[in-house]
Amino acid sequence: MKFQVPARLEELAGRLPPQLRRYRALLIVLLAGVLLLASGRGGGASAAPRQADGGADTAFSLAAFEDQLRAQLAGVEGAGRVELMLTLEETDASVYAADTRRTDGSWESDLTVLSDSSYGETPVTVKRLLPVFRGAVVLCDGADDAQVRLAVTQAVCTACGLGSDKVAVLKMAART
Repeated sequence: MKFQVPARLEELAGRLPPQLRRYRALLIVLLAGVLLLASGRGGGASAAPRQADGGADTAFSLAAFEDQLRAQLAGVEGAGRVELMLTLEETDASVYAADTRRTDGSWESDLTVLSDSSYGETPVTVKRLLPVFRGAVVLCDGADDAQVRLAVTQAVCTACGLGSDKVAVLKMAART
């Protein structure tokens, strides 16, 4: 497999004095390394610290999710006022990396952590598990219309990953 040099770098290398043309491939690699270090992506001390969980710094909030879904459902034509309740089978969770080894016939496991002199230790997150919904109850003014009921049911099923048998769309009682 032959390494292909970008045209712009090849052009710059062609302008070199004859003595340096002999080492142009080495110079191109050296120049690329200097550019990587200057951009801060070289992995040196100037690189910004990364979060161990891949950037997911906010946990799932059921209340915030319900508020957002409620606002979307209120936008369904004919739905009117909407109230929503979601129930969870499982909450969100993180799966952490662990070093496992066998000693004296038993297994030992230690949590894998990233150490940084200024930030302490943070566990290495392998993946985040999203919550699993159990069911939903939706109260809305327009639930007496079959089309509205179907649209609301489909929206909740899509947003929560539920089957339509797990979603109840009911008519909201009139306020006095």
